[in-house]
Amino acid sequence: NSSTGVREINKELNQLPKYQDVFGLTLLELAKQNEKIIGITAAMPTGTSLKYMIKELPERAFDVGIAEQHAVTLAAGFATQGFRVFCAIYSTFLQRAYDQIIHDVALQNLPVVFCIDRAGLVGEDGSTHHGVFDLAYLRLIPNFIIFAPLNAIDLRHMLYTAQSDVNHPLAIRYPRGTSPNYDWKVPFKKLAIGKGICLKKGTDLAILSIGTIGLEVIKALSELDTNTQLRVAHYDMRFLKPLDVALLSTVFKSFKQIITIEDGVLAGGFGSAILEQAHHTNFNTLNITCLGIPDEFITHGTLAQLYCKVGIDFQSIAQKITEKLA
Repeated sequence: NSSTGVREINKELNQLPKYQDVFGLTLLELAKQNEKIIGITAAMPTGTSLKYMIKELPERAFDVGIAEQHAVTLAAGFATQGFRVFCAIYSTFLQRAYDQIIHDVALQNLPVVFCIDRAGLVGEDGSTHHGVFDLAYLRLIPNFIIFAPLNAIDLRHMLYTAQSDVNHPLAIRYPRGTSPNYDWKVPFKKLAIGKGICLKKGTDLAILSIGTIGLEVIKALSELDTNTQLRVAHYDMRFLKPLDVALLSTVFKSFKQIITIEDGVLAGGFGSAILEQAHHTNFNTLNITCLGIPDEFITHGTLAQLYCKVGIDFQSIAQKITEKLA
């Protein structure tokens, strides 16, 4: 608006919930019911939306400043005293606290919930801000549970589940941006830890996705002709750790062609975990293609440009499906 200097936001787009607001508002809702909940962030109360809890429950929500290592150790300290701590930090900044994650939280097996914001590619913020390493760098730590929601509703349910049903360090990773769920304030439901779900059945090829990149898969499938659609199954694995080995066993027995897709680095990530599980269970003849972030630093650009560049946009996925079924 030229008269006020305030940028006007497209109202229709603005109605879609940001993952950050779903996190912040859900955490406040839970904290009002559960006095053991603590919120911590490191200089990002607005960016992570912990601002809602800081405003209404300032005695239980803390912004420690640009000090991620301190944030994690503070979270560990609260956890030793029986508090359920939700520590909201950007994926790229959580790297600064890796030693504290391992020694102060994971080694003690403390139930700190890491709400990992800006996970995956973040677009215009550039190569320093992409959150593409967290799946790989957390997967190797003992005691960790790693979850990635498909959408805002899954995020809401996992926050609810995390407040009581998880007695290990837990990572919940979600991207910058909006979820396609206008009505996300649904009644709470507990999610089964380490369990994936089948989103779509198929006959010849299985796609395994984790997190919101699964929405690109859903869009890709809608672009295919009806006959091809019938041949493709889609599984939302939800958890990188623990993997749903029972579901994977069913997939390995049912499909010779598999595509894994993640918005994190391929080296040591979700696809690697699937390949390892296939090898350990002697499914060595499967044709498994892994899509994700290649072994290079990704530059800045729009999310659409970057997804296309690394081949995880819906059009690239649809093309890969067509190639494998040819």
